[in-house]
Formats: sequence, structure tokens, C-alpha cells
Amino acid sequence: MGMLRAGLAVAAMFIGAIGAFLGVVIMISALQSGSIHLSYGKGADAVTETVSRTGEAARYWQYLIALGAAPAVFGSLAARWGWRAINRS
Repeated sequence: MGMLRAGLAVAAMFIGAIGAFLGVVIMISALQSGSIHLSYGKGADAVTETVSRTGEAARYWQYLIALGAAPAVFGSLAARWGWRAINRS
């Protein structure tokens, strides 16, 4: 295995594991509290938004999938690919 491919596999494992962990934490937090808090922008243009499961159910589930489930799934897949690439060689 070349050094570039090994480095890519290790980076995929590391970054994928972090993404999967954060996705699971966001999902657990959002499901327990029933709301998702977002903030974006800088300074005077900063916007803070709260999406609740009871108030805006469709947006809540979209954000939960986009910010929680997708990073958990794709991070797990990236970490698994990296692990398998390292162990194959």
C-alpha cells in the first residue's frame, strides 16, 4: 500500500469516526429535547433559529436527517472503508 493511500485511509477512519460520533450525539440530543437549535452568520447578521418537533415537524425531521443521521451513516461508512483498506494490505 502506498503512503498516499495509507494516509487517506487513516484520515478517512479518523474524520469518519468523528463525523459518526457527532451525528449520533446530535440525534440523541435532538430526540431527547424535541428541538434543534441552529445559529449562523456573524456579528449583526447572526441568526439563531429553533425548530421544534411539535411546531414544525417536517423541518425538524429534515434537519435531524441532514445534521444527525447523514453524518452518522456517511462517517461510519468512511471509517469502515479506511479500516478495511488498512487491514487488506
